[in-house]
Amino acid sequence: MYVFAFLGASLLVCALVWLRSSPRVLHALPLPPGPQTNWLGTVNNLPKVRPWLIYGGDWRQKFGDLVYIKVFRNPILILNSAQVVSDLLEKRGGVFSSRPSRTMLELVGWDWLVSMFPYSSKLTQHRHMIHRHLPANESSIKYHDLQIQEARNLCRLLSETPGQFRTHIRTASASIVLRMSYGETVDTAQYIPLADQALSSLAQAGIFGTYLVDYLPILKHAPPWFSFKRKALAWRPPVRAMRDEPFTAVKQHIAQGHATHCLVSEELERLACDADRAENEKVIANVASTLFAAGADTVVSAIAAFFLVMALHPEIQAKAQQDLDDVLGGLRLPTFADRAQLPFIEWIINELLRWRPVTPLGLPHYTSEECSYAGYRIPAGTTIVANVWAILHDPEIYPDPDTFNPWRYGDQQGGRNPFPDPAFGFGRRFCPGKHLALDTLFIIIATTLAVFTVTDDGEKPSTEFTPHSLSHPLPFGCTITKRATAHDLIIDEKM
Repeated sequence: MYVFAFLGASLLVCALVWLRSSPRVLHALPLPPGPQTNWLGTVNNLPKVRPWLIYGGDWRQKFGDLVYIKVFRNPILILNSAQVVSDLLEKRGGVFSSRPSRTMLELVGWDWLVSMFPYSSKLTQHRHMIHRHLPANESSIKYHDLQIQEARNLCRLLSETPGQFRTHIRTASASIVLRMSYGETVDTAQYIPLADQALSSLAQAGIFGTYLVDYLPILKHAPPWFSFKRKALAWRPPVRAMRDEPFTAVKQHIAQGHATHCLVSEELERLACDADRAENEKVIANVASTLFAAGADTVVSAIAAFFLVMALHPEIQAKAQQDLDDVLGGLRLPTFADRAQLPFIEWIINELLRWRPVTPLGLPHYTSEECSYAGYRIPAGTTIVANVWAILHDPEIYPDPDTFNPWRYGDQQGGRNPFPDPAFGFGRRFCPGKHLALDTLFIIIATTLAVFTVTDDGEKPSTEFTPHSLSHPLPFGCTITKRATAHDLIIDEKM
């Protein structure tokens, strides 16, 4: 009897699942709420400047955590809460893990960027290579010496020309991934400015729909005198060079017998007997340049924000420096062995990632098939935008979210706030460089605070960030002075 009851219940469940997934039933469901479209099939007054504030502000209050819009009949679904993102991007990865076609970025030449690939065997091949060099769930210990060296080089540069701190930050961050990917023989003075040129186009064109051609791909065939075509043609050369030139340089160094160990040289050795060498060399070039692009820009924003926050909050800086002095005694510089004794430094890093996320709208996902959620229909081919800013500024999760407060991650009254994982993406498209980035931030911030004190330059700096897909602090001034405990011996002999 119990067997028949169990079978009956199982059949009922299967029938309900089939009905919910039936195309006829799905099509009968309403679309999620959102602003009305006009006769062109688009939303009037679509926000273009810092759209994450509108999506997570007025639109969230009016429409909720799911906001559905159409732009020239292209469906877009904005996700404004951690719960919705978890339900869709984390738990339904088979449907929500692809990427939309980014026509403008393709015209500019960013088709090699692994993070932009649709979900496919091509993506899997590239990510497998990345994971050989960046462990998914732990610190990348083999790069610690390199990170320590660049953190100390940064301090040396800051002691010489503190007014150029933004340039020095970029140099330190980019040098880590450049040397990791291409070795010691590549010319950082040549390739870091090249990356700056290339990445400026990614910041400006990175938000899906910034250019009309993203919604109407047929426009890619427009004459070259169209405004977006002129920009794409101007931006393309440094983008292609960023992928090709350092990779070619390593190949030449290998042929000449003076290449150093790095990701590219190691992967090229694997291809020694590979019949499909030419195609696999493209994979190596794509992976190396993607890591270079990520490290040359995303970490830079967080480090620049660190200098901004220190100038704004001397009490936070004083607490971090006291912790460092207690551990180091003012006699040496920090290493990764000190990390467990410096939880407040970790809290500062967490808050930097949360307070001003580098990618406020993340990277768009894309539905591979039609599905339903919360009684709504989500069409196949819908671009999914996870509002990282809104999630990390949700007062239910992060009380008083606009305040920079590292103590929120400790065991304070009311419980600790969660680590800001949304800063690193979602589900199957989670950033594989998370631990490399966290390691870089830790050693640079700890070393800088051990040696210097950062104050404002007489004027309170602005907390405004650029309105781009890769968001950075707007230009600001600060004063960087050597601490009394940071003897010349520390900088001259140990860095």
